[in-house]
Amino acid sequence: MHMTLKTALLSGAAMGLVFGAGAPVRAADIFAEGAGLAPAVDVLNGKVEGFGGWVDGRFGRSGDFVGGGLASVTLPLGERFGAQVDGIAASKRGDFVGGGAGHLFTRDPASYLFGVYGSGIGFDDRLNSWNAKIGAEGEAYFGRLTLSGVLGYEHIGGGSSATERTRKGGSFFDYVDVSYYVTDDWKLSTGHRYTGRKHAAALGTEIALPVAGFDSSAFVEGRLGEKDYKAVWGGLKVYFGGGDKTLIARHRESDPPNWLKDDLFSTSSRRRSPGVTPPPPPPCGGEGSCGPCYPD
Repeated sequence: MHMTLKTALLSGAAMGLVFGAGAPVRAADIFAEGAGLAPAVDVLNGKVEGFGGWVDGRFGRSGDFVGGGLASVTLPLGERFGAQVDGIAASKRGDFVGGGAGHLFTRDPASYLFGVYGSGIGFDDRLNSWNAKIGAEGEAYFGRLTLSGVLGYEHIGGGSSATERTRKGGSFFDYVDVSYYVTDDWKLSTGHRYTGRKHAAALGTEIALPVAGFDSSAFVEGRLGEKDYKAVWGGLKVYFGGGDKTLIARHRESDPPNWLKDDLFSTSSRRRSPGVTPPPPPPCGGEGSCGPCYPD
């Protein structure tokens, strides 16, 4: 696994904030039944979201469109544990992208989440690229402040082409956010991403919508990073199950984040310049195979 010192320092410091902040949590708190803690997941719940925007910095060009849909289902596993399954179906610069992820975690909604995470995503591009991840997931809660992230190992695979820039093989990855809830229904976030051996800054906001009958929200997110890791998109989320909740309560009592949108950048869709095409061979007279032909 290759990881530069810069990557190690940035990613390690970011994730140290998330996992180090939860260090006071005792093992007895995690595994004890009936300790007076709220359940890790209060009730079976889910969410769907749709998003659309532009990638690679050339905003407004139809060839740079990115968009699609995501879905998550979260279920309680007893009082102390929960699980979530995620899915994505999207288009990035004309290529279909599909994949899924799984979370298995323990959580005290008043202070922390800790668990394991895995995902896989495939690209219908010229290389049939794919990315798989396995890692640890954590969250720490301090009043209106939330530290959240996932980090671990990723592997990128696919074919090969003289006109593609895809860095294959294994590497470290991390997705980290620091979020602040200005109100119970309005979240601002900033963070760091490292996937496909590319760094990016992440910015976002989500606000609950006053729609009677179901919980919904609007969001806008941006990425500013290396190579083609540049994007802006917006969309809507609809939440199911768990009753009428504020945004901060839903994020801490119901569903962990669906991280799959950032997997769209785990392989590159940028093409190398194919160079100068050599001229065709000169025409040959007569029949049969011919070698180099020259004028008489």
